[in-house]
Amino acid sequence: MTFQRVMTGAAVAVAAICFGAALVAADRETSREFLEVTGFDVAITSMQEGAMNGLGIAGADPDAFGSEWVRLSEQVFDPDAMIEDTLDMMEAIMPQELVDHGMDFYGSELGQRLVEAENAGHGVSNERQMAEGEMIVTRLADENPDRIEEYRKMSAAIGGVEQSTRAIIEIQVRYMMAAMAAGASDIQYSEAELREILSQQSDQLANAISTSGIFGSAYVYQSFSDEEVVAYRKALEDPQMQQVYEILNGIQYEIMGDRYETLAARLADLSPQTDI
Repeated sequence: MTFQRVMTGAAVAVAAICFGAALVAADRETSREFLEVTGFDVAITSMQEGAMNGLGIAGADPDAFGSEWVRLSEQVFDPDAMIEDTLDMMEAIMPQELVDHGMDFYGSELGQRLVEAENAGHGVSNERQMAEGEMIVTRLADENPDRIEEYRKMSAAIGGVEQSTRAIIEIQVRYMMAAMAAGASDIQYSEAELREILSQQSDQLANAISTSGIFGSAYVYQSFSDEEVVAYRKALEDPQMQQVYEILNGIQYEIMGDRYETLAARLADLSPQTDI
């Protein structure tokens, strides 16, 4: 599953109040089952590998710290702890009826095949996915352009490029502000200045997110028929499924932002003079 909407910690709290007033939240064991059925557990735990590899989501340069970066990333992005945080937030803000809706689709024959493909995709390097995905998209552009359009619609249904861009910028701000406060960065900006600098790069970031999203979808869903891809897109466009993704995207980005903020705050322990 690809999660792209952002929800800050404050927004999560507000959502908890709103949902709690009207609907009964799922219990912890049901929420844990939901994670496994939908593959969201793999999406969460795979963030550790991304952090260890220094994929650049927060402007991090792991080469500056060598093996110490890997060690610290393993600690901060502890998979079990991230799952427990996910369950905490799900219990607070995910209504049972949305849990049921998500499990109904992803527990189906098609849904389980999709989850299997998506989980497998998390274990493939980004470089390989992008290279092979680009080749697939190049072929589709000539042979089946409608398939590319379906991938764009799928992305829009679960948050879209604009929401994802804002989320990544927010994570970058949290990371850099924490790094500066910890004395792990030679640069010094106010939060307003940093947001302005990053916003000037938003178009470039959005283009990169859009392109990588299409390539990634082309790679992950290459074994599915056109009819199955259309069925998936329609499932994602269902209003209840969009609520599911709004919550899960918010949870994922909140966990990611918190972990990168923590990581930045501890960089000074590795190399206080490093310019990030």
